Amino acid sequence: MVVRTKREIKLQAFGGTTLLRLDSESGPPFLLADAPFSLHEDGALFKSYQLKTGVSTEGKPYVVFFRFPQEKQEIEHLREGLGTPDRVLAEAREYWQNWAPFEGEVNWQLPERHGEFLVACARNLQQAREEKEGRTTFQVGPTVYRGLWVVDGNFILEAARYLGYDKEAQQGLETTWKYQEADGGVFAGGGREHWKDTGIAMFTLVRQAELSQDWSYFRELQPNLVRAVNFLIGLRDHARNNGSINGHYNLLAPGFADGGLGGVRSEFTNTLWVLAGLKAVTEAAERLGLAGLGDALAFYNELRAAFFAAARREMCHHAEGFDYLPMLAKGDAQWASEDEWDRPRPQTAQWALSHAIYPGLVFERDHPIVKGHIQLMRACAQEDIPAETGWLPHGGVWNYNAGFVAHVYLWAGMPDWARLTFRGFLNHATQLYCWREEQPIRGSLTADYVGDMPHNWASAECILYLRHMLALEDGQTLRLLAGIGDLELSAGEPLRLAQSPTRFGRLDMTLEPLDRHQGWHLKFQRSAGPSPVNVQLPTTLGSRFGFAAIQGAQARVEGNTLTVPPGAAAWEATWKV
Repeated sequence: MVVRTKREIKLQAFGGTTLLRLDSESGPPFLLADAPFSLHEDGALFKSYQLKTGVSTEGKPYVVFFRFPQEKQEIEHLREGLGTPDRVLAEAREYWQNWAPFEGEVNWQLPERHGEFLVACARNLQQAREEKEGRTTFQVGPTVYRGLWVVDGNFILEAARYLGYDKEAQQGLETTWKYQEADGGVFAGGGREHWKDTGIAMFTLVRQAELSQDWSYFRELQPNLVRAVNFLIGLRDHARNNGSINGHYNLLAPGFADGGLGGVRSEFTNTLWVLAGLKAVTEAAERLGLAGLGDALAFYNELRAAFFAAARREMCHHAEGFDYLPMLAKGDAQWASEDEWDRPRPQTAQWALSHAIYPGLVFERDHPIVKGHIQLMRACAQEDIPAETGWLPHGGVWNYNAGFVAHVYLWAGMPDWARLTFRGFLNHATQLYCWREEQPIRGSLTADYVGDMPHNWASAECILYLRHMLALEDGQTLRLLAGIGDLELSAGEPLRLAQSPTRFGRLDMTLEPLDRHQGWHLKFQRSAGPSPVNVQLPTTLGSRFGFAAIQGAQARVEGNTLTVPPGAAAWEATWKV
């Protein structure tokens, strides 16, 4: 084993054990081992600390025990544990086996692999938490991505609410807004040209208020919202005068797209996410009767009109016969790169469009941009997930990008494609039920890997989809069981949500099999909260079970959809063979 670092490490030997401290002899302990380390110079930038090698013989492997202290234990206590590694490991296993993944009144029950992934992903989020300046921060990853990225944070905080971590989610939201600068922009791990982070922070603020049913922090941050909107207006106005393609279209200034598009370019990902943020804020302000955000509404309408006008001119024709919207403007020089290998793929950086479709709800289902995006994601699928969509544009997959696309399919009423894509996403997890960001596809000559493991945006996407396949908020419509099919029913075991938060209040749902597996029975109850406009369910569950009856409410059947009056807060429904 070699520890390679730019930081100063102090070695302290205690007989046959070694303590590695960071930065100084009084710094925090990084590693304690029951074997000696030695220092080796490794070029001008790095130093490496190498473990002394040992000899393995038949029947007696060479064993070294490492401890990475996380709880500020005393050194003597840590040293004692080195002598009894089996006991320490047994205690750690017992802790996690008895650990509850949910907090408060929230609870879930999912059968088989889905339940295993749910627990594992909750654990991934918890293990990467860190307290900074008195606030809990959910880290994106343990090393490379040990920090806050606003877009990752949006989905991680939503997942945290779904698990019952309400206090921590609120602290994470406050941490996000601590990154707002004097000019109104919000900047974190994505960098200054990640203009979208300001729009995403606005979107997160609304979503967290919806899930908590507490709008006090939203109201408190109204001056921050005004500054954020003015910052974004300034970006649009600046672009008008800089001669860029974005400026010609009256969009936000050229920025960093991410997801496979590097540099500052005329791209559409920043504008798309800002549209989602502005839409969320202006609709929330209207519902609350909150004055003072009129500029946000005017800017949203202007930017939306400008984007749709630009999109009509920027649509491209795919070789497989459909039209789609690329995320890089046609006139960008990267499309004409001398080396074809360096040109963007049609699916490059489509991640932000997936988000603008869902959860951003910027488009109607039948919009050409939505149809083109869906066809593009289906066309580029390999190993059951979209391929070559990110920083590995040749022979690579961005694993949790599949979660984004599965949500688009689910929202678009394509449950079979949603299920296939989500299952493909799960199949790209490690045996520890976590994901690296990007990796080569099987048989690829690409040797690169991108990201950190566990990458907790991936864990969050897994949690979100598992909740949304049972209860999906589609604007003011609540869609129940939208992702439930033969795969989810095959175990013949109950699926339950208890006190799961939505913008309509908390939900209790139990879907359980009838005797002899001749049908399924759903019990539903919604607590206090704004009523949805519609509550919808499928008339068939899987390939065998058709709607049979409902008790406690009236229902209307329209094609494949069962609509329940939104005022009915508690009812039961049955599907039978």
